[in-house]
Amino acid sequence: MALPERQLPRAYGAGVNMVMDFSALRQRLEELRQFVKEYMVPGEDYGIIGDSKPTLFKPGAEKLCDVYGLSAGEAHIEFTRDDTKNPIYISYRVSLPLISRIDGKIIMVGVGSANSWEKKYRWRWVTERELPPDLPKETLKQATFDGRYGSYIKYRIPNDEIDDLDNTLLKMAKKRALIDAVLSATRSSALFTQDIEDLEDLTIRQPESVDRRQRTQPDRSTGSPDISQAQKNLILRKAQERGMDAEALNAFVYQATGKDELDLLTKQEASKLIDLLTSGKTRER
Repeated sequence: MALPERQLPRAYGAGVNMVMDFSALRQRLEELRQFVKEYMVPGEDYGIIGDSKPTLFKPGAEKLCDVYGLSAGEAHIEFTRDDTKNPIYISYRVSLPLISRIDGKIIMVGVGSANSWEKKYRWRWVTERELPPDLPKETLKQATFDGRYGSYIKYRIPNDEIDDLDNTLLKMAKKRALIDAVLSATRSSALFTQDIEDLEDLTIRQPESVDRRQRTQPDRSTGSPDISQAQKNLILRKAQERGMDAEALNAFVYQATGKDELDLLTKQEASKLIDLLTSGKTRER
C-alpha cells in the first residue's frame, strides 16, 4: 500500500545514476544497426513510410528474437464480447513473455490488443445496390473510384460479419504483443517503431465479390517489371493521407490495374496509382 506523501522518507542528495558506460551503449547500438543493415530485408522485416522511423514487422521481430536468444512463451489471453453494440464488439488482449533460451528466465512481457471497432475492421465498403434498405445513403461516408467504365461510388457501412474476424483479431493481438516485447527487450525502439506496424497487413487483395478465376495475372510485357520500394511506400503513405483503409485501398488498386498485389505492378502502373492518388481521382466524402 502506498504511503501518504507526508510519510514518504526523504533521501537528500540521492539520485539515479547511469549503470552502463557510453562506449558499451554505443557498441550495442552499432551492433544492432549492423545486424539490421546486413540481415533484415526492407518491406519484409520492416517497412519505411516517407521520412518516418521504420516500422518493425513480425518477421523482423522473429529475427531479432533469434539473434538475441529469445523465445516467445505461453500467451495469456483476455477476451471480451459485447453483443449489445452495433456492430458487435469483440476484443482480445494478449500478454506474451519473451524467455531467454540460455536460462529460461522471462526477459520481458509484451502486451498487445485488437478489437473489432478498429477502423479497418469496424467498417466495410459496398456499392449502392448492396446497401441495406434501412441505411439511407445520404448519411453514409462515401468514396469515389475511377473504374474501367467510369467513376463509381462505394458507401461505408458497419461490418455485420464481425464473427468472421475472430481469429484475425486474436492473431493481430498476438503479433502486437510480440513486437512490443521485442522492441523493449532488445532496446531497438531507437531504430524501429510499432505505431504503424499494421501496414504489413495492407496487402492488396482482390474483392471477394469477384470470381477468383477471373483474376488478371501480371503482364510484364510492357514497362519495367517491378514496382520500386519507394513507389510502394509512396502509395501507402498517400492512401493514409486520404483516409483510405485497407479495404478501400484494395478495391482502388484492383479497379485501377486489375491486379491484386502491389508487388505484381510494373513501375508504370505504380506511377499511375500515385498520379491518381495525388490528383484526387479517388476521394472520400
